[in-house]
Amino acid sequence: MTGQPAEHADLSEVATSTLERLRDAIVNDRLNMPITRAGLLDHGIRNQLEALVAALSGHTALACLSVLEVVLAERRANARPAPELVWTGPERANATARDTAVVLRALFERARRQVILAGYDFTKGSSLLEPLWLAMRDRGVDARFFIHIEQTGERLSDPEAYGDEAVRAIMDQAWPFGDPRPRVYYDARAVAPRPRFNMHAKCVVVDGESALITSANFTRRAQEQNTECGVLLEGPTFAHHLARQWLGLIDAGLVMESR
Repeated sequence: MTGQPAEHADLSEVATSTLERLRDAIVNDRLNMPITRAGLLDHGIRNQLEALVAALSGHTALACLSVLEVVLAERRANARPAPELVWTGPERANATARDTAVVLRALFERARRQVILAGYDFTKGSSLLEPLWLAMRDRGVDARFFIHIEQTGERLSDPEAYGDEAVRAIMDQAWPFGDPRPRVYYDARAVAPRPRFNMHAKCVVVDGESALITSANFTRRAQEQNTECGVLLEGPTFAHHLARQWLGLIDAGLVMESR
C-alpha cells in the first residue's frame, strides 16, 4: 500500500522528540521502509509503537514525512511558552529566576498599545513607573491603573470627592511626571462603610500579550529589599483573559474612575 496515511491518525500522545527522531531517520535513510513495529524497535523507538504503526505503516517515505511535518508544525504553532519565575530577594549563586524590577522595566519599555496595572501600594515607586510614563509619552500607550484606597468606615457625604482625593494623594507620589497620566480606577466599595475589603492584587498586562503576576507591590522596598515571588506568562491566551477581567470591572460599574 502506497497511499496517504489516514488523515485522522492519532499521533497526539507521541512525544515530539520521538516524532523528530523518526522524521530525521527517514530523511537520512536510516530507517527501512515501509515502517514496521520491528523496524521501529531496531531503531531504538519503544514508546507509543502502536500509534506510530497505525498512522504510518504501509506508506511511502514521502507520505510519512508529510504527516510528521504537519504534526510537528502544528505543535510549534500551538506551543505555549513556559512560565518564568520572577523573584526579588536572596537566592543561590546559580539561580535562574528573573529579577522583578528588571522584568517590570522590560514590560513597560516594550509596551506599544496598552498597559493594565493593578497594585496595592505605590510608596516611593515613581522610579519603577517612569519607563511606563515614557512609553505613554513617546508611543501613545494607554495605561489603566486599578489601585487600593483606604475606607473610612463612615458614610460619606460626597463619596466621589473622597475617592478623587484619595487617588490624588497616591498618584502625587507615584506619578510626579505630569502628563500623560494613566486612567485610575478604584473599587466602588471603597467609598462605602461596609463591607471591609482590600484591593490586594499586584499584576501587569502589556498589550494583551504578556502578564506578570507578583506578590511585590510597586514600591522601592518591594522591588529591592523584600523577598517577593511572581510569574511571567508570555502569550495572548492568559494575558487577554486577565485584561478582560480587569476591564470588565469598568463595564460592570464595579470600579470608579478618578476625575
